Amino acid sequence: MTIVLHGYFDGSGTHEDSNVLSIAGFIGEEDAFVDLDRKWDEVLDNPRWPTRLSEFHMVDCVHGDGEFLKGGWTYPERLALYGDFTQVIVGACATGTILPIGAATVTGIFKQIAEADLDLLKAEALGTPFDLTFQLLLQQILHRASERWPNETLGLLYDKGNKPEADRFGALCNEYAARFHAGDILHSWGQADSKQFTPLQAADLFAFGTLHLAQLNHFPREAEPYFPTIPAFWNMLLKIAADGGIYDLEALNKLLPKVRAKERMPTKQELHDNKY
Repeated sequence: MTIVLHGYFDGSGTHEDSNVLSIAGFIGEEDAFVDLDRKWDEVLDNPRWPTRLSEFHMVDCVHGDGEFLKGGWTYPERLALYGDFTQVIVGACATGTILPIGAATVTGIFKQIAEADLDLLKAEALGTPFDLTFQLLLQQILHRASERWPNETLGLLYDKGNKPEADRFGALCNEYAARFHAGDILHSWGQADSKQFTPLQAADLFAFGTLHLAQLNHFPREAEPYFPTIPAFWNMLLKIAADGGIYDLEALNKLLPKVRAKERMPTKQELHDNKY
């Protein structure tokens, strides 16, 4: 029986002056995302809220901006909404039919390496915070998908709210699939409106949490404001760090010798020419 697999992802800290950039979201079975969508809408539709939001944005929720400001939401109300959504995510992931995946990069590390090394990284689409984070993320996506759902293929969607970022995500997917032998798992990718796809709103929440975790580890005095969170959701975030999904200067310096030695997935052409 063929299982239809989807992935929904978003970024956080993608503005130029951010000290950390993260990309995070979920992969899983279609039916599980249908159930997540239903439960997400149930939270949005709850009559106890001051207003019915058109969609959930984590940054606006934390700072009380956007629709939260217009609707006169109080801090306790925003905190309660966030808590309800984290419960939806934890419940969805507890079934094993949806897996959380995230990655983050300390953005300043590229200014701390030699220019020749930076050029080398750029040649491998690893030389910017977004590009490096993407590759860390995609390697985890491919590994976790093949481990959990062997022989199944996966389609990815990215929130199109930040168009240049979404375009870069698609371009990197295209390059990765063309250069490396990943097509057996990764079969399609695109971008979509988070108002129409609530799992993208969940990805936004998870990406912000991934960003916050990395900031607490590396820039505790400059960390974004956040909410108290339930242990089950925080443990999901901690697993990202344990899986090596947060790249700092130490990790980059360990990566560089491997890139120099071409210790990476060979390209299709290299395999064809027996050069690897």
